[in-house]
Amino acid sequence: MKLSKYIARSWYLYLIALAAMLCSIGLDMVYPFITRSLIDDVIVGGQTELLMRLLSGLLAIGCGRAVFQFIKEFTFDYTSMSIGSRIRVGLFKHVQKLSTRFFDKNNTGELMARVKDDVDNVWGALGYVGMLAIECVIHTVSVLVCMVSISPVLTIIPVVIMPIVAYTAVVLEKKIGKVYDDLSEENAALTTVVQENLTGVRVIRAFNKEQSEIENFDEKNAVLTGLQKFVGKISALMNPVTFIIVNGAIAALIWTGAIRVDAGILTQGQVVALVNYMSQILVELVKLANLIITVTKAVACGNRIQSVFEIK
Repeated sequence: MKLSKYIARSWYLYLIALAAMLCSIGLDMVYPFITRSLIDDVIVGGQTELLMRLLSGLLAIGCGRAVFQFIKEFTFDYTSMSIGSRIRVGLFKHVQKLSTRFFDKNNTGELMARVKDDVDNVWGALGYVGMLAIECVIHTVSVLVCMVSISPVLTIIPVVIMPIVAYTAVVLEKKIGKVYDDLSEENAALTTVVQENLTGVRVIRAFNKEQSEIENFDEKNAVLTGLQKFVGKISALMNPVTFIIVNGAIAALIWTGAIRVDAGILTQGQVVALVNYMSQILVELVKLANLIITVTKAVACGNRIQSVFEIK
């Protein structure tokens, strides 16, 4: 059975989560407009009668966003865990029907990794990770639309930096994308060593092979740790690089906005609103950069699971 069939069975739950996500993003889009009004109308314009109304609006946005975020995250997680459970059961049933020749070619640790670790990575991508990936894209597009409505010229700044961040993320992803298969294989090999050692502990002790088993484990563990350190090092570069690029863009936005305020083209509130939107893009780009690595790992795991399903 294709993995897509498992996902399709829960389409209506994903629809509910998506609706809650859109409501939450919509509230995020309204927030900078209220802060703009607080500055331009209340602080600069002196319309203090608007203060309580605008502050109540900010409070309502915070409460509404909390409710919709809870619905979104709970629904995504509940759905993805249900799908993961069905995939795990389906995979286990499928493996039970395979020939003994299949088990001669595949070690126990590898099969355990497919049923446990790979399924966990897949349902993680379908749940929290997948939710954030979709939210990042929709949120970023919504922010750009709102920025264009305030100042099409200053919207050029985030439009320019987004491809730079995306290119950086893709370059780093390629460096570790090739490692994930090796990482999974080494993890399976280590699991096999542990499983066989614990199962045959009496035989190992009878033939006084404890030291050789420890050396074998150390060798497998060293290889696995080396791959994990490489992935960790590349992943650690993602956030600092993204922050440097986007914070530089925010500085450019403030500088350019100040010039346009002096020229009477923009108001102080509009510049603050643009900075708020730019900060939202910063958060989403950092999320997206990190998610690219996680999704890449999940896709590799999904392909390995699918390869087992395809065996007759």
